[in-house]
Amino acid sequence: MMPAIHVRHRLRPALSGLGALALTLLIAACDSGSGGSGGPTSTDQEFAANTTTALDQQRPAVASNRAGRSVVAWESFGQDGSHLGIVARRFDNGAPIGPEFVVNTYTVGRQNFPAVAMDAAGNFVVAWRSSLQGSPGGTIFAQRYAADGSKLGGEFRVGPDNSNRDSQSEPQVAMNAQGDFAIAWSNREVGALAEALGRNGDEDRWIEVRTYTADGNPRIAPKRTTVQADDPFPRAPRIGMDANGNIAVVWASAAGGTQLRVQHYDSSANALSPVYNINEISNEIDADLATMAMAPDGSFAVAWETYTFGYQPLGLLVRRYSGPQSPVGPPQRVAPPESGLVERNSMAITANGDLLLTAHATDRVYFAVLTADGALIGPTRVSNSGFASLFPSVAQSGPNRALVAWQSLGQDGDGRGIRVREISLR
Repeated sequence: MMPAIHVRHRLRPALSGLGALALTLLIAACDSGSGGSGGPTSTDQEFAANTTTALDQQRPAVASNRAGRSVVAWESFGQDGSHLGIVARRFDNGAPIGPEFVVNTYTVGRQNFPAVAMDAAGNFVVAWRSSLQGSPGGTIFAQRYAADGSKLGGEFRVGPDNSNRDSQSEPQVAMNAQGDFAIAWSNREVGALAEALGRNGDEDRWIEVRTYTADGNPRIAPKRTTVQADDPFPRAPRIGMDANGNIAVVWASAAGGTQLRVQHYDSSANALSPVYNINEISNEIDADLATMAMAPDGSFAVAWETYTFGYQPLGLLVRRYSGPQSPVGPPQRVAPPESGLVERNSMAITANGDLLLTAHATDRVYFAVLTADGALIGPTRVSNSGFASLFPSVAQSGPNRALVAWQSLGQDGDGRGIRVREISLR
C-alpha cells in the first residue's frame, strides 16, 4: 500500500473570514484505495468512522460545537439486530472518541433518516424516523446525549401518534449554544375515503415542527406549519435556530414549480413572519433539494440545486439573509456544475459569515468555502476517487476546521461505509 501523500492546495487569501488568514486546504491525496478504521495521523487525512463494516452504513449527518467536539450519526443495516438502525460516533479535533454506539433503543423495523445537532458544551441530540413504532407509516423519535456521550434519559417520541394513516419522515434538528433545540419533519396522510377508493394520491401533506428546552422538555405539541392549499406537496424541511431560540423553517413546495419557501417562528412556534419565497423560478429553471444554515444573530443562508427541464445540472445557488424577509442581494450561483458542487449539498456557517459547502457529483465529494463577501475558495475534491462517494455532510469543527463525512461504496471492504475528513482552513 502506498503511503498517503499530503498536498497543500493554496487557493487564495480569505477576504472576510477564517481568521483573515490565507486559507489553505490540507488535503491528503489518498487514492491508494486503503481502508481501515483507525484514527488519522493528522487532521487532514480521510479515515473510516464506522468500525462495524458488515453490510451497509450510509447517509451520515454531522454536528459540532465549533470548539473541537463533533458527532457523526448514520444508518447501519442490521447492526441493531433488525434492518436499519441509527449509529453514531463522537470526535475530538477530528479524531474518534471511544467506539461507535447504537442510538435507537427500539429496534423493530427501520430506524433511518438521522439528523443531529450540538450545543456549545458538546451536548447533542439525534433525531430519526422509526417505522412500526407509533404510526405505521413512520414516527419521528429522538435521543439526547451529554457531552461525554452518556444518554440523557431515554429515546422519546417527537411526532404525533394520533393517526393510523400518517407517515412522518425527513427529520431535521437545530440547536443553539444554550442547548434549546427544535425538530422539523414532513408528514402525509391519506384520508379514509381516499384509502378505501385506492386513491392514495389524494393525500394531505404538511410540514411539522416541535420545540424543546435545553433540558429536553417540549415547549409545544407538534405543530403544522404549512397548509396544503397554499403549499401543495411540501417536502424536505430544513431548520435553523438563533441564540434566542427563534427558528426558521425552509421547505420545498410544488406551488408554481418547485418553490423554496421559508417562515420564521419564536421558540414556541408562533409565527414571526409570513411565508415567503427564496428562489426565483424564472431564473433557475427547476429547483431541487435545499440546505440552510443559521448564525446566532439570526442571519442565515440557503443553498439549493438547479437543473434544466431535461434535468441537466446547472450548479448550486445560494441566497443570504440578514434576518426574516431581508435578503442580502439576489441568489448567487456558487460554481458551474463541472466544479463538483452539484447534488445533496450540505452547508455550515462560521462566526464571520463564511459558508462551508460540500456536495457530490460523479460519485465524488467536493468542498468549498464561500466567503461572506461572495468570494469562492475551491471547490476541492475531498473523497477518494477510487470509490463511489455520496451524501456528504459538513460542520465547522473548530475555529479554522471543517469536518466532512460521506458514504463510500466498498472502501471499508463490505458495502457502504462512512468516511470522515477534517479539513484544516488556514
